Amino acid sequence: MTSLNHEQAEKLFNLAGLEIPSEINSNNITKALIEIEKKVTHSAYSESNFEPETSPDILIIDDLEVSIYQLNLLLTKSGYNVCVARSVDEALDQFKKQCFEYVLLDLYIPEAEDGLKILESLNNSDKAKEDDTKIIVISGTDNKDLINKCLEKGANEFISKSPDWHKNILRHLKQLESQKHNKNKIISNHIENQKKNIVTVSINHLYNQKIAIELEKEFIALVNSGYFNIILDMSKFSSIDSKGIGTLIFGYTSCFEHGGNLKLINVNNTVKDTLSYVHLQNIIQFYKDKQSALESF
Repeated sequence: MTSLNHEQAEKLFNLAGLEIPSEINSNNITKALIEIEKKVTHSAYSESNFEPETSPDILIIDDLEVSIYQLNLLLTKSGYNVCVARSVDEALDQFKKQCFEYVLLDLYIPEAEDGLKILESLNNSDKAKEDDTKIIVISGTDNKDLINKCLEKGANEFISKSPDWHKNILRHLKQLESQKHNKNKIISNHIENQKKNIVTVSINHLYNQKIAIELEKEFIALVNSGYFNIILDMSKFSSIDSKGIGTLIFGYTSCFEHGGNLKLINVNNTVKDTLSYVHLQNIIQFYKDKQSALESF
């Protein structure tokens, strides 16, 4: 992180409403940025900012409370409306009552035959076809015959319970979201380097609170799925307001807290001047284009 001189640090901490610390380092600069973010915009972590009517509905079918808790927390933070079923009967009943874009099905609930029964029933229903429901099967099994049977019976994807299985689920959901909505989507992303956890995010504009919240949700989903080095393409930004500044700070702190970085590319002079007011140009790095940003990681 680029260091700040005394005058810049004083302005930053005054804006944050904090006393200037004796030592200026990454941690207390990030703390100041978080306070500024709170002042200029509400974080997407706040449940009140999510719009349930526009968020995808997802059904978790699992009988293990630890898995349910982990998935529920991850998906809720990433902007999904989550319902839970813990048995075959409960799963079938929930599916009849509500429309779901996605179903996460633990195969062993408690036996593989139970999971296959749910999968076959849901996939063969007219409702699943009408709603275009995608069913993702999760299991720790490495039985290839059983995995193939899941795919034959209509599973959109089989995800093994490896150490990164939560991230893999979220990554697959993001891919499905992109396939469904990218044509008309204001925000889109492209994986640049999976090993280095680098992704480029493009956005058409950041003119209102709704779009700011959507971008925050995009940051959350990417960071939670393991992509904490984010390049934000700002080529379509003609200007930026306080909501947008708060969202950039949110993205920066989200990446920073996971050991990553947010880098901006194609930033015009008007936007640079606005960001310089809170000295973000001394904290968030600007690059001329994508290639120079990629080379910096």
